[in-house]
Amino acid sequence: MTPDRGPGTAWYRRLGRLDSGLWLAEAIESDQHPDGTVVPEEATTESAANGPVLWRTEPSESGLLSLRLLPEADGELPPLWFTFVDEPKAAPAAANLVAFATPAFPAGTVISGYSFASSGVRNDEQAGAVRWYRDGRIHQIFVAPEHRRQNVGTALLYAASAWHQANGWPGKLHADGRRTELGQRFAAGVRHPSRSQPLTETMPPMDGA
Repeated sequence: MTPDRGPGTAWYRRLGRLDSGLWLAEAIESDQHPDGTVVPEEATTESAANGPVLWRTEPSESGLLSLRLLPEADGELPPLWFTFVDEPKAAPAAANLVAFATPAFPAGTVISGYSFASSGVRNDEQAGAVRWYRDGRIHQIFVAPEHRRQNVGTALLYAASAWHQANGWPGKLHADGRRTELGQRFAAGVRHPSRSQPLTETMPPMDGA
């Protein structure tokens, strides 16, 4: 599915902070602020949304956070939940979200690796995964073959962006010029093309390992 192109910019509005330190926030697609701008909590009332909300982070009763991926963005997105896998000692530090489409947790829930280990869900049941660096640069996106062409890749990008902002990490999600053939086809239809550099190197296919 190729989405209707928006203005090409999205900015982030902070709405409060949980005791865990995670931010409640939302992404708004409009040219009201430069792409990737973070509007602090104290300025929220002066920056009312004047465009569609792409995602919103909310408290969760069953996980670390709930990522509400809103259908106004690109039509219906699949009801995925996510396991967060941190890599603070990677060089540079990285983060992963692994997506599942099973009914084990409510859609949008982000759980820890410890919770996943006791969930009874197998890793090979994953619908996809995304890995990115804490400066916002995307390293890998994988979608399981049986879940392709179902907007899983879009959901992964929104989820990673939401988790990035919830943690208060700097920058916005973006891609360099290295992509697989599937990645290049995906990049051609993303909603914010300015966040992907032109293709410079074709990489080998990814897998879900």
